Amino acid sequence: MQAKIDSTPWSNVNCENDIVDALVWSKWVLRILGLWPLVFPGTSIIEKILATISFALCWSALGFLFAAMAVFALSDEVVINDKVKMLGPLSYVLSSMLKYLLLIIRHRNIRRCIHALSIDWCTVQKENYRTIMINESVNGHMLSKFCVMFLYCGCLCYNTVMPFLSQRPDAERNATVGPLPYSGFDIIFDLRFPPIYVFVFCSQCFSSFVMMNVTTTVCCLAAMFVAHACGQIKIVMTRMESLVQGVQNDPKNSGHRMAVIVKHHVHALRYCRFSANIEDILSEICLVEIVGSTLIICLLEYYCLTEWENSDSIAILTYFFLLMSFVFNIFMFCYIGELLTDQCSKVGYTSYKIEWYHLPGKISLDLTLMISMSHHPMKITAGKLISLSFSSFGKVSAIQYSFEDRNTC
Repeated sequence: MQAKIDSTPWSNVNCENDIVDALVWSKWVLRILGLWPLVFPGTSIIEKILATISFALCWSALGFLFAAMAVFALSDEVVINDKVKMLGPLSYVLSSMLKYLLLIIRHRNIRRCIHALSIDWCTVQKENYRTIMINESVNGHMLSKFCVMFLYCGCLCYNTVMPFLSQRPDAERNATVGPLPYSGFDIIFDLRFPPIYVFVFCSQCFSSFVMMNVTTTVCCLAAMFVAHACGQIKIVMTRMESLVQGVQNDPKNSGHRMAVIVKHHVHALRYCRFSANIEDILSEICLVEIVGSTLIICLLEYYCLTEWENSDSIAILTYFFLLMSFVFNIFMFCYIGELLTDQCSKVGYTSYKIEWYHLPGKISLDLTLMISMSHHPMKITAGKLISLSFSSFGKVSAIQYSFEDRNTC
């Protein structure tokens, strides 16, 4: 709870609407996965029943797709080229299941974050502070929209455009089996029977939808929490910029004003680090995301080269669009991590930029602590191994190009 430093009290009467607006994207994607009742306790019985059904359907779809693809990949009747072509989708299914499982394991941390976010909206003390939080929330929504757009467009192309419009071998073209996004199901099912083909095709499309939704859930949660944390840090900097004038107007409460700023700064850093902490939620998930996406990007580059030899322009465009989607996905996580680190570093610059020489000596010395803390900004890491930032994104890209060059040689 933040202490009040203003003579005129102000309360956010629109806090409930602000909370709903801040959670809107995360709420929808978590509902689809059946995880919303786990992270938000104030749900109705009907919502819990629907979430349970959605949860069972999602895991059934992922398990069905993974089992069929694993059987195909391990079969001795399948040639090596088909196994390599199955490796990319199989890796993505496996990484999606791991991310889904980690979201379930970390649901208490997500709930704490949402609780902390709600308290911040309800206890905001000035109208301009609320405006800062709204602007940062809008920025988080924008990041979520870009993530949803890229991933779902790539999924739509892979599941509908490529199977029906790309070139097919003569043996498949003359057969009565319809095209599928993921091959290998003919080992288990007789796809010549139309109802079975429709069932398999719809289940594959639904499984792809679930996998894309798992990725967008992680991205939306990261964007929402980091945007809110950046808003809290910007409020700290706004308080810092008005510190000199406030102390000059009311010298007796100078120590109290500085104490409020320090407490708010520590609160923001705890929010970034969590016991309600973004790092605890995203560390393992980001590791799975970075490793899995890097492997899939390398495989997509290989698929583009093989389809180039086959002169299949539709398949090349689809794989290229998927490649851009996964590259953008890694870039999005690195951008979110860079945004958080950059905002934490700006607190020290703001502390130095103000007219601190007009402050009492003790208050001026207290600013050195703020500057010192800003030298060690908060970071989002992938499994405590890779710091998500623009430099890390460049290193990942360099590794991918190096891998491609070796294969070329």
